[in-house]
Amino acid sequence: MKKKLYYLMAGFAMLFSACDKDKGYVENTEYEKLTPGDPKYSYLKIVNLSAGSPIVNFYIDGAKFSTKLSSTGIENAGYGYNQLFPDLNYAVTTPGTHVLTAKVIPTATTDANLEVFNSNINPAAGKYYTLIVNGAYNTTTKNIPSFLTLEDTKPTLDTTKVILKFVNVLSGGTPLSLVRGTSPADPKIISNIAVNSASDWVELSLPGGGPNPSLSFMLVDATTNAAASAIYTTTSFTKGRAYTLYYRGISGSTTFPAGFSFYTSFY
Repeated sequence: MKKKLYYLMAGFAMLFSACDKDKGYVENTEYEKLTPGDPKYSYLKIVNLSAGSPIVNFYIDGAKFSTKLSSTGIENAGYGYNQLFPDLNYAVTTPGTHVLTAKVIPTATTDANLEVFNSNINPAAGKYYTLIVNGAYNTTTKNIPSFLTLEDTKPTLDTTKVILKFVNVLSGGTPLSLVRGTSPADPKIISNIAVNSASDWVELSLPGGGPNPSLSFMLVDATTNAAASAIYTTTSFTKGRAYTLYYRGISGSTTFPAGFSFYTSFY
Protein backbone atom coordinates (compact mmCIF):
# COMPACT_ATOMS: atom_id res chain seq x y z
CA MET A 1 0.00 0.00 0.00
CA LYS A 2 2.82 2.37 0.86
CA LYS A 3 4.52 1.63 -2.45
CA LYS A 4 1.36 2.55 -4.36
CA LEU A 5 1.07 5.77 -2.39
CA TYR A 6 4.66 6.68 -3.20
CA TYR A 7 3.99 6.15 -6.92
CA LEU A 8 0.93 8.38 -6.71
CA MET A 9 2.87 11.14 -4.97
CA ALA A 10 5.62 10.84 -7.55
CA GLY A 11 3.04 11.26 -10.29
CA PHE A 12 1.72 14.45 -8.67
CA ALA A 13 5.28 15.74 -8.36
CA MET A 14 5.87 15.18 -12.08
CA LEU A 15 2.57 16.91 -12.90
CA PHE A 16 3.43 19.96 -10.83
CA SER A 17 6.94 20.14 -12.23
CA ALA A 18 5.50 20.04 -15.76
CA CYS A 19 3.54 23.16 -14.86
CA ASP A 20 6.54 24.93 -13.39
CA LYS A 21 7.35 28.00 -15.46
CA ASP A 22 10.97 27.98 -14.37
CA LYS A 23 11.49 24.48 -15.79
CA GLY A 24 10.14 25.51 -19.19
CA TYR A 25 7.38 22.92 -19.39
CA VAL A 26 4.41 25.24 -19.78
CA GLU A 27 3.00 26.47 -23.08
CA ASN A 28 4.57 29.85 -23.80
CA THR A 29 2.47 30.92 -26.79
CA GLU A 30 1.59 34.60 -26.59
CA TYR A 31 -2.09 35.27 -27.23
CA GLU A 32 -3.33 38.62 -28.46
CA LYS A 33 -6.49 40.15 -27.06
CA LEU A 34 -8.39 41.70 -29.94
CA THR A 35 -10.15 45.02 -29.69
CA PRO A 36 -13.32 45.06 -31.83
CA GLY A 37 -12.75 47.06 -34.99
CA ASP A 38 -8.96 47.21 -34.54
CA PRO A 39 -7.66 48.45 -37.95
CA LYS A 40 -4.82 45.96 -37.71
CA TYR A 41 -7.34 43.36 -38.92
CA SER A 42 -10.33 42.77 -41.15
CA TYR A 43 -13.24 40.72 -39.80
CA LEU A 44 -14.89 37.95 -41.83
CA LYS A 45 -17.85 35.62 -41.61
CA ILE A 46 -18.36 32.99 -44.35
CA VAL A 47 -21.70 31.39 -45.21
CA ASN A 48 -22.08 28.43 -47.57
CA LEU A 49 -25.41 28.88 -49.33
CA SER A 50 -24.55 26.87 -52.42
CA ALA A 51 -27.35 24.29 -52.66
CA GLY A 52 -25.87 20.83 -53.25
CA SER A 53 -22.39 21.90 -52.22
CA PRO A 54 -20.06 19.22 -50.87
CA ILE A 55 -18.63 19.62 -47.38
CA VAL A 56 -15.78 22.14 -47.66
CA ASN A 57 -13.35 24.17 -45.65
CA PHE A 58 -12.22 27.65 -46.58
CA TYR A 59 -8.67 28.86 -47.17
CA ILE A 60 -7.11 32.29 -47.46
CA ASP A 61 -3.97 32.47 -49.60
CA GLY A 62 -3.64 28.70 -49.26
CA ALA A 63 -3.80 28.66 -45.46
CA LYS A 64 -6.76 26.99 -43.80
CA PHE A 65 -9.16 29.61 -42.44
CA SER A 66 -12.28 27.73 -41.31
CA THR A 67 -12.23 24.84 -38.89
CA LYS A 68 -14.41 22.32 -37.11
CA LEU A 69 -13.56 19.94 -34.29
CA SER A 70 -12.32 16.50 -35.31
CA SER A 71 -12.09 13.71 -32.77
CA THR A 72 -9.88 11.56 -35.01
CA GLY A 73 -6.96 13.90 -35.68
CA ILE A 74 -7.92 13.89 -39.37
CA GLU A 75 -9.91 16.67 -41.00
CA ASN A 76 -13.33 15.05 -41.31
CA ALA A 77 -15.66 18.00 -40.81
CA GLY A 78 -16.38 21.21 -42.67
CA TYR A 79 -19.17 23.41 -43.94
CA GLY A 80 -22.03 22.25 -46.14
CA TYR A 81 -25.12 24.00 -47.42
CA ASN A 82 -26.60 26.59 -45.05
CA GLN A 83 -23.68 26.51 -42.59
CA LEU A 84 -21.53 29.41 -41.49
CA PHE A 85 -18.10 30.08 -40.01
CA PRO A 86 -17.72 31.19 -37.32
CA ASP A 87 -21.05 30.41 -35.69
CA LEU A 88 -20.91 33.62 -33.66
CA ASN A 89 -18.94 36.81 -34.20
CA TYR A 90 -16.24 37.13 -36.88
CA ALA A 91 -12.86 35.59 -37.65
CA VAL A 92 -9.90 37.85 -38.46
CA THR A 93 -7.45 38.25 -41.30
CA THR A 94 -5.09 40.99 -42.41
CA PRO A 95 -6.48 43.80 -44.59
CA GLY A 96 -5.78 43.83 -48.32
CA THR A 97 -6.08 41.54 -51.31
CA HIS A 98 -6.32 37.81 -50.66
CA VAL A 99 -7.43 34.68 -52.49
CA LEU A 100 -10.37 32.89 -50.86
CA THR A 101 -10.78 29.25 -51.84
CA ALA A 102 -12.95 26.33 -50.77
CA LYS A 103 -11.80 22.70 -50.88
CA VAL A 104 -13.68 19.47 -50.31
CA ILE A 105 -12.60 17.88 -47.02
CA PRO A 106 -9.89 15.19 -47.41
CA THR A 107 -12.02 12.41 -45.92
CA ALA A 108 -14.84 12.85 -48.47
CA THR A 109 -15.58 9.75 -50.51
CA THR A 110 -15.95 11.86 -53.67
CA ASP A 111 -13.63 14.64 -54.92
CA ALA A 112 -11.54 14.75 -51.73
CA ASN A 113 -9.34 17.89 -51.57
CA LEU A 114 -10.84 19.26 -54.78
CA GLU A 115 -10.93 23.06 -55.01
CA VAL A 116 -14.52 24.04 -55.81
CA PHE A 117 -14.38 27.80 -55.30
CA ASN A 118 -11.78 30.51 -55.94
CA SER A 119 -12.18 34.28 -55.74
CA ASN A 120 -10.24 37.38 -54.78
CA ILE A 121 -11.32 39.38 -51.74
CA ASN A 122 -10.09 42.79 -50.61
CA PRO A 123 -11.24 43.49 -47.03
CA ALA A 124 -10.47 46.93 -45.64
CA ALA A 125 -8.81 47.62 -42.31
CA GLY A 126 -11.11 47.49 -39.30
CA LYS A 127 -14.21 46.55 -41.32
CA TYR A 128 -16.59 43.60 -41.01
CA TYR A 129 -17.75 41.44 -43.91
CA THR A 130 -19.98 38.47 -44.60
CA LEU A 131 -18.81 36.40 -47.56
CA ILE A 132 -21.60 34.28 -49.05
CA VAL A 133 -20.78 31.53 -51.54
CA ASN A 134 -24.01 30.62 -53.28
CA GLY A 135 -25.80 29.45 -56.39
CA ALA A 136 -26.65 25.83 -57.14
CA TYR A 137 -23.52 23.67 -57.03
CA ASN A 138 -22.48 22.67 -60.56
CA THR A 139 -21.89 18.91 -60.50
CA THR A 140 -20.45 18.94 -64.04
CA THR A 141 -17.80 21.63 -63.62
CA LYS A 142 -17.65 20.93 -59.88
CA ASN A 143 -17.70 24.49 -58.67
CA ILE A 144 -19.69 26.92 -56.56
CA PRO A 145 -20.85 29.45 -59.16
CA SER A 146 -21.68 32.63 -57.27
CA PHE A 147 -20.27 34.88 -54.58
CA LEU A 148 -21.64 37.84 -52.62
CA THR A 149 -19.69 40.16 -50.32
CA LEU A 150 -21.60 42.12 -47.68
CA GLU A 151 -19.96 44.89 -45.71
CA ASP A 152 -21.44 44.67 -42.23
CA THR A 153 -21.28 48.18 -40.83
CA LYS A 154 -22.06 47.82 -37.13
CA PRO A 155 -25.32 49.60 -36.26
CA THR A 156 -26.02 51.31 -32.96
CA LEU A 157 -27.57 48.64 -30.77
CA ASP A 158 -30.51 49.38 -28.49
CA THR A 159 -31.88 46.97 -25.87
CA THR A 160 -35.45 48.04 -26.76
CA LYS A 161 -35.10 47.22 -30.47
CA VAL A 162 -34.29 44.40 -32.86
CA ILE A 163 -32.17 45.36 -35.87
CA LEU A 164 -32.02 43.32 -39.05
CA LYS A 165 -31.06 43.28 -42.70
CA PHE A 166 -32.43 41.04 -45.42
CA VAL A 167 -30.45 39.11 -48.06
CA ASN A 168 -32.09 37.56 -51.13
CA VAL A 169 -30.04 34.50 -52.16
CA LEU A 170 -32.81 32.38 -53.68
CA SER A 171 -31.37 30.87 -56.86
CA GLY A 172 -33.74 31.48 -59.77
CA GLY A 173 -35.83 33.84 -57.67
CA THR A 174 -37.16 37.36 -58.22
CA PRO A 175 -36.79 40.70 -56.41
CA LEU A 176 -38.50 40.49 -53.02
CA SER A 177 -39.84 42.79 -50.32
CA LEU A 178 -39.99 41.86 -46.64
CA VAL A 179 -43.26 42.36 -44.80
CA ARG A 180 -43.55 42.43 -41.04
CA GLY A 181 -46.75 40.54 -40.43
CA THR A 182 -48.79 37.69 -41.89
CA SER A 183 -50.40 39.30 -44.94
CA PRO A 184 -49.11 41.10 -48.07
CA ALA A 185 -51.16 44.08 -46.87
CA ASP A 186 -49.05 44.40 -43.70
CA PRO A 187 -46.25 47.01 -43.55
CA LYS A 188 -43.25 46.51 -45.80
CA ILE A 189 -40.08 47.09 -43.81
CA ILE A 190 -37.64 46.32 -46.66
CA SER A 191 -38.43 46.80 -50.35
CA ASN A 192 -37.27 45.43 -53.69
CA ILE A 193 -34.17 43.37 -52.91
CA ALA A 194 -32.86 41.70 -56.06
CA VAL A 195 -31.39 38.19 -56.10
CA ASN A 196 -27.85 38.17 -54.74
CA SER A 197 -28.39 41.51 -53.00
CA ALA A 198 -28.92 42.77 -49.46
CA SER A 199 -30.77 45.59 -47.75
CA ASP A 200 -29.43 48.11 -45.28
CA TRP A 201 -30.15 47.70 -41.57
CA VAL A 202 -33.68 48.43 -40.40
CA GLU A 203 -34.88 48.91 -36.82
CA LEU A 204 -37.89 47.15 -35.36
CA SER A 205 -38.57 49.83 -32.78
CA LEU A 206 -41.65 48.17 -31.26
CA PRO A 207 -40.82 44.47 -31.49
CA GLY A 208 -43.12 43.39 -28.66
CA GLY A 209 -42.86 42.44 -25.01
CA GLY A 210 -40.09 40.49 -23.32
CA PRO A 211 -36.45 40.08 -24.35
CA ASN A 212 -37.36 37.63 -27.17
CA PRO A 213 -40.60 38.87 -28.74
CA SER A 214 -42.59 36.80 -31.21
CA LEU A 215 -42.06 38.27 -34.69
CA SER A 216 -43.68 37.26 -37.97
CA PHE A 217 -42.43 38.00 -41.48
CA MET A 218 -43.30 37.08 -45.03
CA LEU A 219 -42.02 37.94 -48.48
CA VAL A 220 -43.92 39.48 -51.38
CA ASP A 221 -43.01 39.80 -55.01
CA ALA A 222 -41.54 43.29 -55.39
CA THR A 223 -43.46 43.87 -58.64
CA THR A 224 -46.86 42.27 -58.07
CA ASN A 225 -47.05 42.38 -54.27
CA ALA A 226 -48.24 38.75 -54.31
CA ALA A 227 -47.19 36.51 -51.46
CA ALA A 228 -43.84 34.90 -52.30
CA SER A 229 -43.16 32.88 -49.15
CA ALA A 230 -44.78 31.13 -46.26
CA ILE A 231 -45.17 33.08 -43.02
CA TYR A 232 -42.02 32.92 -40.89
CA THR A 233 -42.52 33.35 -37.14
CA THR A 234 -39.63 33.35 -34.69
CA THR A 235 -38.95 34.04 -31.02
CA SER A 236 -35.18 33.73 -31.53
CA PHE A 237 -34.46 37.43 -32.04
CA THR A 238 -33.20 39.13 -28.88
CA LYS A 239 -33.60 42.84 -28.32
CA GLY A 240 -30.30 44.70 -28.46
CA ARG A 241 -28.87 42.53 -31.25
CA ALA A 242 -28.51 42.85 -35.02
CA TYR A 243 -29.44 39.92 -37.27
CA THR A 244 -29.08 39.02 -40.92
CA LEU A 245 -32.22 37.32 -42.23
CA TYR A 246 -31.81 35.55 -45.56
CA TYR A 247 -33.95 33.64 -48.04
CA ARG A 248 -32.14 30.72 -49.64
CA GLY A 249 -32.61 27.60 -51.74
CA ILE A 250 -33.57 27.01 -55.36
CA SER A 251 -36.83 28.38 -56.67
CA GLY A 252 -39.24 25.53 -57.45
CA SER A 253 -36.95 22.82 -56.01
CA THR A 254 -38.21 20.14 -53.65
CA THR A 255 -34.66 19.04 -52.82
CA PHE A 256 -33.52 22.53 -51.81
CA PRO A 257 -36.78 24.41 -51.23
CA ALA A 258 -36.92 28.12 -50.53
CA GLY A 259 -36.69 28.98 -46.85
CA PHE A 260 -35.71 31.55 -44.25
CA SER A 261 -32.61 31.39 -42.06
CA PHE A 262 -30.73 33.96 -40.01
CA TYR A 263 -27.53 34.54 -38.09
CA THR A 264 -26.44 37.01 -35.43
CA SER A 265 -24.27 39.79 -36.87
CA PHE A 266 -23.66 41.98 -33.83
CA TYR A 267 -24.51 41.77 -30.14
